[in-house]
Amino acid sequence: MATHYLYGTIVTSEAVAANNRADNIGNTTTLQKVFLHDDLHTSVSAEAIRFALRYRFQLEGLPTNRKYEDEKLSYEDEKRTYFDSKSKALIDDDLMGFMDAEAAQKEREDEEGEGGGDEGETEPKAKGKAKDKGKKEKAKGKTTKRPSPLAVGRAVSLRPYRGELSFNCVSGTKEKGSLSLYNAEIHTTEYQYSFGLNLGSVIHKEHIGHLLDAVADPPPVAGNHARFAYDFSPASIVLRLTSAHSSRIQNCFDHDEKARGISARRLLDRVRSGDLQGSEMIVGGEIARSPLGAELRGAGVTVVEGVDAAVREAKARIARIGAEYAAVKAKGDR
Repeated sequence: MATHYLYGTIVTSEAVAANNRADNIGNTTTLQKVFLHDDLHTSVSAEAIRFALRYRFQLEGLPTNRKYEDEKLSYEDEKRTYFDSKSKALIDDDLMGFMDAEAAQKEREDEEGEGGGDEGETEPKAKGKAKDKGKKEKAKGKTTKRPSPLAVGRAVSLRPYRGELSFNCVSGTKEKGSLSLYNAEIHTTEYQYSFGLNLGSVIHKEHIGHLLDAVADPPPVAGNHARFAYDFSPASIVLRLTSAHSSRIQNCFDHDEKARGISARRLLDRVRSGDLQGSEMIVGGEIARSPLGAELRGAGVTVVEGVDAAVREAKARIARIGAEYAAVKAKGDR
């Protein structure tokens, strides 16, 4: 039976990013950075994106194992005693996997408890069977884990970071000896990130539809303890439903300096070369209304006006894979 994957790449609208995590250098709040094409770009972690998707499930009232309320993380069933790999999984455990490392912790404690005699002991250790004589059997536990069917890449800015800074001053009454002046790194840019989902590994197929809804309409994405508002919903989206084991659409958008917009020329080149099958692709959003959108349509790619329309098309295609995927197409979808 063929394995089916859903790959996607999302690019956001242009906005100003600042302080996407609670970290600083001196009195400067910083953005995470990576090198790309030998240039410095700002970045948002994959963990922050995954957290936002999980939180969206909670906001929609879907049963989740992990819940975030009042700045605290809690579990419905931390040990996953309810979990059945063939028939029962809460949506976040189903899509994002988990691991309970209690067994490994127990084994480590046992090893530390057996860690040698007195510091001054110079007696050589016994060899052979005598070594194990009277030795207590280690407690072995069972590690509960589920590999994540969903892989999410780090979001990277389309535009290089040029060192923009904002000078700020703490408002209110100033206290003697406390620092009231600070800088914040800011970056006006779009962000793009990619994801991949092994559809066959998802236990409850309706969860696939909920994930697509979350990608199209995520809550705020931010890092640790962030107070950084940046709309991470897609301005444009590329989706690929395929049996191929490689995405080939990862981070397919580029910043077009001449046009002062985005480009997906590399994506078009791959379709025209035959490395990507146009019939597997769905493109939606702002790029659909550009000249490149018309070229992609001419190359056999399904190009639709909006992001939501692209998501609906993807759901419909997944539902047609087989009877077990019928639940992916929601009642309200056409």
